[in-house]
Amino acid sequence: MSPAATESGRDLSVGVEEEFFLVDESGHLSAAGPDVVAEAGHDIHGLQRELARCQIETATGVCHTGEELHEELRSLRRRLAKAAAGRDLLLLPSGTSLIVEGLPPAITPSPRYEEMARHFGSIVDTVTTCGCHVHVGIPSRDVGVQVSNLVRSWLPVLLALAANSPFHSGHDTAYHSWRHIMWSRWPSAGPPPHFDSADQYEATVGAMIGTGAAMDRGMIYWHVRLSDKQPTIEVRIADVAMTAAHAALFAVVVKGLVGWALRSLEDGLTVPWLRGELLRAQLWRAARDGLDGECTSPAADRSQPIRLQLEMLNEYVAPGLGASDRAFLESGLDTVLREGTGAERQRAEFGRVGTLAAVVDLLTREVVS
Repeated sequence: MSPAATESGRDLSVGVEEEFFLVDESGHLSAAGPDVVAEAGHDIHGLQRELARCQIETATGVCHTGEELHEELRSLRRRLAKAAAGRDLLLLPSGTSLIVEGLPPAITPSPRYEEMARHFGSIVDTVTTCGCHVHVGIPSRDVGVQVSNLVRSWLPVLLALAANSPFHSGHDTAYHSWRHIMWSRWPSAGPPPHFDSADQYEATVGAMIGTGAAMDRGMIYWHVRLSDKQPTIEVRIADVAMTAAHAALFAVVVKGLVGWALRSLEDGLTVPWLRGELLRAQLWRAARDGLDGECTSPAADRSQPIRLQLEMLNEYVAPGLGASDRAFLESGLDTVLREGTGAERQRAEFGRVGTLAAVVDLLTREVVS
């Protein structure tokens, strides 16, 4: 029996890291991120500085249900928004900045960030984005690599579900997730390879650091990777969500996928896996078209609409979730399909009012939902 059998999907732990922009009332980026962290960090769990001074990051504790996670995310967002308001700033939950900026965002003073700027040059100036990272507990790194092999083929569906960055620097990008396109400039970013073993995973990480494509293990920016700090697998494909409810929904989907992968390993099931270049192409399509795109997945080896793929994904993951999470998943997916993803809601608001200021108002208003 596989080591995966040591943990069932419904018992898996889950945690979420979220990155946000700090903006003034006009929607322009603020450089006060480190100051807000210094003032509020003692009162907000997991609050930390980011690469750019206009960003800030929070992290939940270990949770076990979508409802628990939703409440913690709402609490963190509410407290962070209050801390930002103390400096007359707003918390902006968007994968990219909306308003036209002049100079590149300033780098947060730290030896590591300053070395990144020297090493990667103008890439650092052009990848200021905000994402959502979901951690799910795994029994071992060996099992984690096998889980990554199974989950990676679902990445286009996950990206489409999480898309929340259609606007950047004053214009409509024609993408649902422009953050995905921007983030892909990092040489270590992208879908993970398919690995034969944990040893091959480690050898690949070492080789990438050896080339200088990553300065250290923390800069392995694959969309799915093993955490070096916790016994978790980390899915990093998502834009930061407009609402806490959507972030919690996405985390439950990821938790369910990891549970499905563990059950598949336990049962000795295998699924077709995409070559890296084809997976990158499908991710591009999902970033451009969102839920209106098409892709393949372990549920369908030919290209099918992502909305249909999302329904099949639900069928895959629901059996391994507890009753509370199944209800949370059904309700959340119904809401997204009815009201739209973050990207769709941003575009709808722009179409209704005709200004990016109105979109900023929507985002900053919905951040604690």
